[in-house]
Amino acid sequence: MTGRAGAVVAPGGKAAGLGGSTGAAGGSTPPGRRTAAGAEAATPTMRVFFRRWSFWLGAGVFVVIASLVLLLVRGVSGTEAGSDLSTTSAAPTGAKAIAEVLRQQGVTVSTADSLDGALRAVADIRGSGGAGSGGSSDPTVLIYDPSGYLPIDRRADLLALGNRIVLVQPDIFTLDALAPGVSVTGVVGASDVVEAGCGLAVAERAGTISTSGSGYRLDADGTDTDAGGGTGTGTGTECFPVGDGGFSLVQQNAGGSVVTVLGASGILTNEHALEAGNASLALGLLGSVDQLVWYLPSAADLTATGPPSLAALTPGWVTPLVVLLVAVFLAAALWRGRRLGPVVVENLPVIVRGSETVTGRARLYTRSNARSRALDALRIGTVTRLCGLLGLPRTAALPEIIAAVAASTASPPAELAEVLVNRLPRSDSELLALSHQLSVIERRVQVAVGRAPATPTPSSPSVRPTESRS
Repeated sequence: MTGRAGAVVAPGGKAAGLGGSTGAAGGSTPPGRRTAAGAEAATPTMRVFFRRWSFWLGAGVFVVIASLVLLLVRGVSGTEAGSDLSTTSAAPTGAKAIAEVLRQQGVTVSTADSLDGALRAVADIRGSGGAGSGGSSDPTVLIYDPSGYLPIDRRADLLALGNRIVLVQPDIFTLDALAPGVSVTGVVGASDVVEAGCGLAVAERAGTISTSGSGYRLDADGTDTDAGGGTGTGTGTECFPVGDGGFSLVQQNAGGSVVTVLGASGILTNEHALEAGNASLALGLLGSVDQLVWYLPSAADLTATGPPSLAALTPGWVTPLVVLLVAVFLAAALWRGRRLGPVVVENLPVIVRGSETVTGRARLYTRSNARSRALDALRIGTVTRLCGLLGLPRTAALPEIIAAVAASTASPPAELAEVLVNRLPRSDSELLALSHQLSVIERRVQVAVGRAPATPTPSSPSVRPTESRS
């Protein structure tokens, strides 16, 4: 309402400000500025900074750690567990089942993913006393290279792996290096089980296997083979015929070394290990001695080709020089860089009190005869507070608010609507009367909801619209 000083008074006797916030005399002073009492505000500390940004810093650290863990897990699974015939893979194409059974039978299974690693493993076994079988110091070495990672010029180095080698589906270059008397007959599709058909002890114990992969045979000039194609009595043995003159297992003896060519790689996989005599043949070939080197060539065997890289062409003194220049630049920046001094506290040029803004706004309303605008401000404030008292949302419709007020105060809805919405003041006295009635309505709602003591209202007990004066 408009008092003697020309101020607009909100319901409940409170003065309404311009923006709802008080100045230096009526409210709190923002941090980092001088208050009205002259107290100096300090610059925000690191503790305040970390407290404000602790959530985002923690979230960033969590994302970085989770990304690193994911990369590590995917890297390990991609290089080891995801490879065919990997001893750590439980996938259908892995060979974890055969490797675990071999370990249970006392065979030490050493894995290698490069030729250098396989050579080191064999050398370590020889240096520790050998494989412990029949006086031989060499372990059994399994080689499986379906992707052709091992360069052709290094195939001859495979001879240094020992005299007991099992080649799984080798290509012609590997055969030329380790088993020159064996040749490839073609690809063998999945078929029914086939019998050994030879006198090799491990094949006879297996009886039958399920075949797939590749077929091999001994060359005619290097083997004395039976007419039936079953057993060789010279330098090699052929077992498990698969058609077109090929066999799934060919073993060649030359110079005291035994090279076994296994075309049926499926007998080593987790998926087919339990079929027919697959497991028996696999365990017989790989478990003849108590040391086994499981060599799966990988990208580590590839040799670098092409032009040299920029790092290879860079002289050795360039890198230390660059590091030194960076260090000098940082030192110069710290030495000559601009430093911020202490925070300068400046007095405010003027402090506008909250009461002055209310008074000024009221005088503007009075000068322009804006009674309706002043009453609208009072009504909006009253309706907003009524919503909070009655538990209604701020977006509630006015008829809903009037109905809730009428139910809580037992007042006629029509009279409430007249005060809250319809009545327009045509004089200052009518504006004062409507402001008073708004205060009465708010007071009654406070009493009804238990937010204020039930004391007599300062006006008449009912809410009636003020009669207009001419």
